[in-house]
Amino acid sequence: MKQLLVAFLALVVLQYGCSTANDGSAGTEDLDSNAGVVEEPEIIPWEDTPDTNGPECIECKMYFCPPLDSIWQKEICMNVCEDPPTLHSETPCTEHMECDPTQYLIASLECTTDDGYPGTQDKVCNKGKIQYTDCVTECYEESCNGIDDDCDDLIDENQLNVCGECGIVPPEVCDGVDNDCNGETDEDLIQSCSTVCGNGYEVCDDGNWISCTAKQPQNEICDGFDNDCDNQIDEGLECTCTIQDVGTLFPCEESPLICGQGFKTCECVDTQCAEIITTPCYALCYWLPPELQDPASCDPFVGIPLEDEKCNNFDDNCNQLVDENLISGCYTGPLETASVGICEPGEMVCDAGSWGNWDELGQFVGGMCLGEVTPQNEICNGIDDDCDGVTDYGEKMKETDILFIVDWSGSMGDEINAVMIALNKFAADFSDEEVLQWGMLRGPAPSPTGPLFYERLEMVQNLTGFTEFLNSMSGLDSSPNGMNGMREMLLDAIYLSIHNISSNLIYPIIDLNWQGLVYQTGTGVQVVESEPPLQNFNVNWRPGVEKIIIVFSDEDPQSYMDPVLELDDVKSALGTTSQLKLYTFSRSGSDKQKWEQLSDAGGGEWFLLSNNPTTMYNSLMKILDEICKDEN
Repeated sequence: MKQLLVAFLALVVLQYGCSTANDGSAGTEDLDSNAGVVEEPEIIPWEDTPDTNGPECIECKMYFCPPLDSIWQKEICMNVCEDPPTLHSETPCTEHMECDPTQYLIASLECTTDDGYPGTQDKVCNKGKIQYTDCVTECYEESCNGIDDDCDDLIDENQLNVCGECGIVPPEVCDGVDNDCNGETDEDLIQSCSTVCGNGYEVCDDGNWISCTAKQPQNEICDGFDNDCDNQIDEGLECTCTIQDVGTLFPCEESPLICGQGFKTCECVDTQCAEIITTPCYALCYWLPPELQDPASCDPFVGIPLEDEKCNNFDDNCNQLVDENLISGCYTGPLETASVGICEPGEMVCDAGSWGNWDELGQFVGGMCLGEVTPQNEICNGIDDDCDGVTDYGEKMKETDILFIVDWSGSMGDEINAVMIALNKFAADFSDEEVLQWGMLRGPAPSPTGPLFYERLEMVQNLTGFTEFLNSMSGLDSSPNGMNGMREMLLDAIYLSIHNISSNLIYPIIDLNWQGLVYQTGTGVQVVESEPPLQNFNVNWRPGVEKIIIVFSDEDPQSYMDPVLELDDVKSALGTTSQLKLYTFSRSGSDKQKWEQLSDAGGGEWFLLSNNPTTMYNSLMKILDEICKDEN
């Protein structure tokens, strides 16, 4: 500061010395007298800001000052009544905000989503920094609705069924046309049919119903049956029963029997059995001795079912119902995967001789299998998802420590809620995995002894078992209102997380200190210690196990340390840390590149930060999936 003041006074002497000489000679003499002074970098005027409340002799101006990688400025006030002018006051260099924090919305801009859809986003002022909101679009994945959903000037592309229409494929009907567009015509179509002798079913062939299975009338013969189905037996024929046939039950299926199989016999008309006749066809129970008959359950016109009910549009079991209560197992996946892992068959029902199910519109769809589970992509969840008889790539889940680092500032309100929901589900899915340990850091976190604007780094839970980890998370407020400081110390959080396992640290922890963490007019700069304190901030990584750090933030990587940690410092430390991977979640704006660099240095991957819990959960599942993969 002293050198800067000397340089500034030298420049002032130059200015005022030159102004006192009419012919320029006096100015030249002053220049020569200061030839031995070392000049400091030129201070570039910012703007005039006269202090209307100060003495008339005091003039103040704003100046740019280093570093110039962002906007920094200071105010210098001079007493111009003295000759030469003297320094009255000087403020420290402070970072100038990129925008007015009271004006949130700056402009609405056109943009393109990550999925390639046109949309709009807002250019906003967040905590004095220019940021861009997520790209919002009214274009979505194309669906079959006659609308250009994805805004590509095409309607229903790749959405039409095999028949070139929206909706389900039409069912096949007997008309000689390939209604379901599968290359076959009138396949597997049956319907009921009947003759004077009874009911049956028939099949469709080239638009025609043929081959009715119903009994066809025959010429009457002397066999005790109504062969021609005219409700008369052996009419016009000389048929007689012999004495040996009296009392013998003969199977029959004719009227008055309604269905099934009954019996008839020969019986004597008189006591001498001079005349013998054939009885009508009745159910078996009709012929039982009186003491064995049950009138309540015996219908003499309903015979013994000929067979069990089948899916053929015919009353096989003789209960006056067709294809009733028929259920069949079904499975559309590879046969070798059925009942393996998560895979299990579903069910189909029979209707009018066809197997299928009723859809949500109340239409019967042939071949529809409900309730089945077919092979899925294998994920690391202790389950055989692809039904190949091998769970999680054929090896046990690796012993792994998982540490979450979460930006807990107010601008992360919606994202924190999504993260917490996803973390709870993510962790719960693997709660029984004893090989996993869980931990969490957050920053900035509110000070327990001060107002909400006190910002500090907090270890919510060191690495521990699932139950203790879940209990520690359950007590956190997922709406961090008021935590709107200037910086988030997540770069420090990563550095502190790995300092006890990294072989390449530019600063030992003993050489680091926290800078002021309070931003409030009139309070001055204060230091708030982390929890635990900096010198005791050690993550209890287990030796020899896999280690994962997952970071969530809507800001660029920042540091509160003194000396300030740079991005390259942490990247260098990550590169030498054994058995560790770093994954990051951030927005897709200007911060993305820095977080990608950290992920690359940590051997991990960058993901888009979202306020959708399902999206966050799916991304977390992709990360955990790495634990199961056999890299050998």
